[in-house]
Amino acid sequence: MAKPMDTNAERNGSSGRWRLALLALVLIPFLPELAVLFASFGAHVGGCEPAANAPCNLGPLAASSVIRAALQAGSLIAIGFSFGVSALWLALCYLAIVRGWRQRWSRVALALAASVLFAVLPYFGPLLSISPLVNAECRPNEGGIPPWCRIYGGDVGDPAHEAVRIGWNVFIGAPLALLAFVVFVVTLRVTGRRTAQRGSEGVSV
Repeated sequence: MAKPMDTNAERNGSSGRWRLALLALVLIPFLPELAVLFASFGAHVGGCEPAANAPCNLGPLAASSVIRAALQAGSLIAIGFSFGVSALWLALCYLAIVRGWRQRWSRVALALAASVLFAVLPYFGPLLSISPLVNAECRPNEGGIPPWCRIYGGDVGDPAHEAVRIGWNVFIGAPLALLAFVVFVVTLRVTGRRTAQRGSEGVSV
C-alpha cells in the first residue's frame, strides 16, 4: 500500500523541480534587464536622479556602469536569440513543460506563452528597461546621435542606442520562436497518437 503513495510523492517532487527549472529558464535571459531595474531602483532609493550630473554609486559600483554593462549583455543575448539560441532555449523550456505538467492543454498553453515571450521580449527588453531613465542628456536612437547618453552622472554611451537598434532583430527571432512552437505541437500530437495506439494494442491483446 505504501508503494503507490511513494510513487505519487516522487512524481510530484519531480514535477515541482521541472517547474522550478522552467521558471529559471524564463528568468535567466532577462537578468540584464532585471539588473537595470534594480540599479535604477537602488539609485532612486539613494536619492539620485537620472539626469543628475553628479555620479551615483551603488556601493563600489557606479549606477551608470552597471546599466551600461547590463545593456551590453542584453544586446548580446538578443543577437544570440535571433540567430538560433532561441530555438535551443525553447527546446529546454518545452522539456521542462513536458516533464512538469501532464495535461496536454497545459503543455500547449505554457509552450505558447514561452514562445511568444521569447519571440518578442529579448529584442525590446533592453529598451523597455532603460525607457524610464531617458532624459535630456540621454535620448536613445538608432542613429546614435549624439553618441553619449548620460544617466546618473555617467555616460552609458552606445549600448543605450544599441537597445533601440536591436529591436529590428525581432523579425529574425520571432519567426524562429514561433516555428519552434509549431514543431513542439506537432511532436506532441504525434507522440500522443503513438502512445494511444500502443495502449489500444495492449488492450486488444
